[in-house]
Amino acid sequence: MANGYKNVVFDVDGTLIDSVRDITNAQLWMLSQLGIHHYTNKDLYPYFGKPLSETFALILPASLHHRIPEAVVMYREYYRPRWFENTTLFSGVMETLAALRVLNIGLATATTKSTETTISILTHYNVAQFFDQIQGMEDDMPHKPDPFILNKVLDEQGWRAHETLMVGDTDKDIFLGKNAGTATCGVTYGCLSYEQLAQFGPDHIVDNFSTLLSLL
Repeated sequence: MANGYKNVVFDVDGTLIDSVRDITNAQLWMLSQLGIHHYTNKDLYPYFGKPLSETFALILPASLHHRIPEAVVMYREYYRPRWFENTTLFSGVMETLAALRVLNIGLATATTKSTETTISILTHYNVAQFFDQIQGMEDDMPHKPDPFILNKVLDEQGWRAHETLMVGDTDKDIFLGKNAGTATCGVTYGCLSYEQLAQFGPDHIVDNFSTLLSLL
């Protein structure tokens, strides 16, 4: 392998699937129920990759922080029936995953979505079969950039950290990989630009998913 990577672990939202519209639509709906109307979809992009409670603590005024648990419930109830309305795979994802499997590259996910939700979404888009492990958040699991979720994948698959590449579109993904001892790759087509990603010091930055093949 060109860089010695034998395995790749992916974030999901903003990396494999373009879900920004459906996620922010659900957030905007939740905000409207609480009387907040000044945000646009784009205003919410920088908050991607964070746990919902953390995101809502940042976008809700302090006077509404006592309603964050309610906001999480409202968001989920709105989002789950609608998560396929505008969401699509990013260009080149299916073809690149298939090519990586031909190369016998180990593939997994590490996402803040629940495991059940992640399996449902990747199955819907007919890419679940490419993965050795589809790992999402489970009860009481620490959130990114804590390395727990990535270490769980490494341990259960028997993969070595120095042979593994963590790919994602936010600072949480980059620091997740760094904290677990893997190499890291930022993608610029998600939430953050090249310049924003570069300040977090990933080992690689790519502008489209297919470029990952050149790293492997």
